[in-house]
Amino acid sequence: MNLGKLHIANKEIVLHILFWIGWIVSFTFIQTINYIGSDWTVWLMYYIITLPIFVAHTYFIAYWLLPRTFFKGHYLNFAAGIFVLLVVFSVIELIVSNNLVFKVFDNNLAFQSGYLNIKNIIISGIGNHYIILVFLAIKIGIWWFRAENKKEELLRSKVETELEIYRYQLQPRMVFTLIDELEKITKEESDKAPEMIIKISNFLNSFLLEGKEELIPLQLEVKLMEQFLEIHKNALGEKLTSNFIVAGNLKPYVVPPLLLLPFINSAIKLAYECNKSFESTVLIKAEKKYLLFSFSFWSEDEFSLADNENNIITQKRLNYTFPGKHRLVENIDDNFREFSLEIFV
Repeated sequence: MNLGKLHIANKEIVLHILFWIGWIVSFTFIQTINYIGSDWTVWLMYYIITLPIFVAHTYFIAYWLLPRTFFKGHYLNFAAGIFVLLVVFSVIELIVSNNLVFKVFDNNLAFQSGYLNIKNIIISGIGNHYIILVFLAIKIGIWWFRAENKKEELLRSKVETELEIYRYQLQPRMVFTLIDELEKITKEESDKAPEMIIKISNFLNSFLLEGKEELIPLQLEVKLMEQFLEIHKNALGEKLTSNFIVAGNLKPYVVPPLLLLPFINSAIKLAYECNKSFESTVLIKAEKKYLLFSFSFWSEDEFSLADNENNIITQKRLNYTFPGKHRLVENIDDNFREFSLEIFV
């Protein structure tokens, strides 16, 4: 039977060969133990000579009978086919083993006359099905493993596409926010406009360039956050108190771009709506194989959060970049919000 028709890929042929070699060696050892005193070479020759029979029997079931009957719901036809193949290959195996192996290499193991009876045929056939069950079990395991890998690849591809879309949406969204705030400041406090324009320009030079990368140095991410807060501190004046604390060596680390800016941007929007003072604190701490990002803001006024979109998308980005190596915790009150992100690298 042509291997191509059996749907065995060329790269899998080596695995099939190794499987059958392993079967010959292991069962030769088992039979030698069962028949104490018998020559192991007899059983080795038995499994080598009868190998084509076992291979044909196994592949007929795995690549012909299963697809044509069982997988199509024809279970009675499958059972009948199993029985017919059992009888046919069992008879062939008994004749070949008796005449070409036992009578040639060890006559003491040869069958007596009349050995081709229904009892011996059924017993031999059932015994031969051990190898078929092992083969199918391994094949099913491989199918399942490949299906799971394919599923993971599709999910990862979906997440990659979603995150890429998000990055491209985030940039113009934050740019428009800055332009809108600049317009308000220009109308209300025109004397601040020149400095605001310079600060926004410096920020956008890095923001628009680095935001397209999959990972950027942590130092650059920190610089973007500092520049972003400086823009709004200049605009809000005494209304905003901003604390920015960095500890440890940031050089060895890279992170997804604009990871924390969406949170800070949401908080700053609230600052423009507050009638009283507003305080924000950013803490970034880098240790060996550990990063901590903490951001909190507080106001004398109560405020409400529109949604947790930033939290959801940030969680997806973290799951993609640091799977199983991060923890995001958020605390919310009427006039207080804090989130901390721990990354274990």
